[in-house]
Amino acid sequence: MKNKQKLSASIVADVEVFDFLKEKVGERKTRTEAYCDLLDKSQNGFISPFLRRVDYALEPHQCHVTISDLATEWRWHRATVRSFLDALEEMGQLKRVKLAKSVVITMALHEQEEKADNVHEESAFTIRLMEALSNWIVGKTDSVMTGKSCTEIIQQKTGVLFNKEDFLVSGTVLDESASYCEQQNEIREITMSCIAFAALQKVLRKSRFDERKPLQEFFQNDCCGQWDNFLELCKTLAELVVTGTENGADTDSPIKKELKSLRSPFLSLLAKSQEVI
Repeated sequence: MKNKQKLSASIVADVEVFDFLKEKVGERKTRTEAYCDLLDKSQNGFISPFLRRVDYALEPHQCHVTISDLATEWRWHRATVRSFLDALEEMGQLKRVKLAKSVVITMALHEQEEKADNVHEESAFTIRLMEALSNWIVGKTDSVMTGKSCTEIIQQKTGVLFNKEDFLVSGTVLDESASYCEQQNEIREITMSCIAFAALQKVLRKSRFDERKPLQEFFQNDCCGQWDNFLELCKTLAELVVTGTENGADTDSPIKKELKSLRSPFLSLLAKSQEVI
């Protein structure tokens, strides 16, 4: 059976995985072994002994080699090495800077651990905010108390990201560098997003005990029990709730009046979903 659509995907694997998959076939390196060799060279900033005097500063994940060196080491023809590198570059696995008698190769590697740590930190920060806001949503704390809790969480987050000693100017004022301001704006935006979401939940709680039966009846009778019709209805009701207007209905039309009558049942259903999700 043929695939209807080819999906692109990235594989997360470190050098140890490829080292495990390598199979030794005589003295000549396999393609997998050659690829692993490029990974190893780029991770260690390898420079060919014949190029040590060449003035070229390597960046992370780069190596400086010659085609002849690779051909000798891999026991390949130089033309085979070139075509191999061409294929890897076309697949986005590496980039090359071709110099007069050598080539600088940059392998397509990502700092997975650092990225994972950043995601974990942001998730933990968001969770702490939502925990503080949950009491405000149910009415256990007021806006003043919740605001103080949010302030403390933000200050702790800022303290982790920015060591004050690194940003002191003349021992008194924080350096408003571009990086500092960017991080501060990101923290502020995350906090505001959490508060906006919490405010929506708080308002929805008022509707959780309203009658939902009219919406159920509308689904059975007017939507003919079809979920695609109900999807379109909910989209229109969501526009009515969020923007105060809806598409496809005149100001005084019977349709608009009927939609307005379904507004409260829709909000009640939405509030109920907050308890389920």
